[in-house]
Amino acid sequence: MPSADILLFNISCFISGLFLLEYGADRFVDHTAIVAKRLSVSPTLIGLLTCGAEWEELVVVIVALSQKNSDLALGNVIGSSIANILSSFSLGLLFIKKVEFDRSSKIYTTVLLAATSLFMVVLVTLRVFPKWIAGSLLIVLFVVYVGSVASLIYRGTLTAPESDSDSDSDSESDHEDGDNDSDEGSTASLSDSLSHPRDDEEEHGHPLRPLKPSKTNSQKRFQSPRRLSHKQKPPKPLYHHLLRLTLGLAALLLSTYILAHSASTIGRELSLSSTVVGTTILSLATTLPEKFVAVLGGVRHQPGILVANTVGSNIFLVTLCGGVLLLGGDATVIEKGFTAFELMVMWLSAVAILGVVLVKGGRWMGGVLLGLYVAFLVAEFVTGRTLDRD
Repeated sequence: MPSADILLFNISCFISGLFLLEYGADRFVDHTAIVAKRLSVSPTLIGLLTCGAEWEELVVVIVALSQKNSDLALGNVIGSSIANILSSFSLGLLFIKKVEFDRSSKIYTTVLLAATSLFMVVLVTLRVFPKWIAGSLLIVLFVVYVGSVASLIYRGTLTAPESDSDSDSDSESDHEDGDNDSDEGSTASLSDSLSHPRDDEEEHGHPLRPLKPSKTNSQKRFQSPRRLSHKQKPPKPLYHHLLRLTLGLAALLLSTYILAHSASTIGRELSLSSTVVGTTILSLATTLPEKFVAVLGGVRHQPGILVANTVGSNIFLVTLCGGVLLLGGDATVIEKGFTAFELMVMWLSAVAILGVVLVKGGRWMGGVLLGLYVAFLVAEFVTGRTLDRD
């Protein structure tokens, strides 16, 4: 019989951890991008590593492994991969009237199916190949993926993925900091407009005003700063962004510790195995940002954002997160920590998103996928309620 006090306390901790996770992930991603830009790192690489990348999921995996809970880490990887497609992607489809997926979406989804298939093969053949070889292979695949996609984007073959924090966290960060590099660009463009007026006004003047003598460049350069908009602020120094990045990372680490610990306790109180907790409760909660971005992409009729966000997140999960899981987890626990049903649903989800992109599926497909996800959750709770692999 579960203790009501312990259950309510850990549910409260879990919800609080979600808010802290969102805050930490947003600050970490936003200020990492700013620092990288200040250090002249490739913007394409920044986009790949911050847009659609599941850094919070990676930290969840690392924290779970540090707690000797390979079941929870594995369940989170599998469950998040399923939730991103059957839940987040399907929600986005519900808000799109007419779907037209571009060539980039087809390439992304094909790569995802290949990566998911490899991850499944690695899990099934752990008894044959040492886990360090399998984990290293997945991490190498992630590096190759980032390098190849960056190269294709540079050549114009692919469209760069959109950031899942562009919708809300960027604007929030702008208002809080007032120091984004966009401020630098806007300030520069404003100064350019002051020093280089439009040709028609410079030569002919305003039609309702007499032509005034133009000022020299030196006079324009030393105009009073009061004439500039009060919203334009000088960019903050690099150490400011490094400090905010560090604070975001600290919040990310703390939140994932809270989530992993509280989720494990909730699972024990409900007599659920760690794998089932990872594939249901934890993965459903940690993919909330992806769901928000998917709905936003659907409302704005941007299927490219919808696909890039979902597929980029899942490739990150099955390659980098999966590789870290295999390198740091217990091979015996991992071998027994999944079922054929869970692997099949994960693989069929990758097949489903590729099929939707190829046939240009619409709202009804989103409804079908969402219904399948609800069925998956019910099946996990029913079949896993009396299991205890801890």
